[in-house]
Amino acid sequence: MSDQVILTAIDGSQNALVAAAVAACFSRLLGMHLGLVTALHMASDPLGFGGGLFDLTHRLLAEARQEAECNLRAVAERIATHCGIRLPEYFLLEGAPEQEIPRLVQSDPEISMVVLGQRGFGTESKPKGLPHLLGGLGAKLSMTLSVPVLLVPPDTNPDLLCASVRDADQTKGAC
Repeated sequence: MSDQVILTAIDGSQNALVAAAVAACFSRLLGMHLGLVTALHMASDPLGFGGGLFDLTHRLLAEARQEAECNLRAVAERIATHCGIRLPEYFLLEGAPEQEIPRLVQSDPEISMVVLGQRGFGTESKPKGLPHLLGGLGAKLSMTLSVPVLLVPPDTNPDLLCASVRDADQTKGAC
């Protein structure tokens, strides 16, 4: 089995789960390992009150990190069980995903492809149209990464996916 990694972005959206299932199918077909990535991005001043809330920001980030790790673990276990692949590794990044994912890809030569939902958490409920067609993150990553980027549309044929991975409700409350 290859040490090459297909990386897929998990942001809590239904489309991210669809993309993860597609990435799992690709990793199984190509004999590659699957990696899941989540980027925690918190404004340096989340409440707009100036720099005096460092302790609150630190606690919010710690809670977000714990919840993100729990969600990544649950998605990884579900994918391994339902897609017949070994347990995916996961990466938890801090910062804007459009900056941190390229840094991760550049620093890890084993990452050979990135898969993400065409419309993630930030755009899945917005009206369809040209600005949202690729999704903000998908458009940015496809222009900056030196590896192929696969954007998975939300209406992907369910027959192409691993059973039960695409059901977002099954990953809620796992921790």
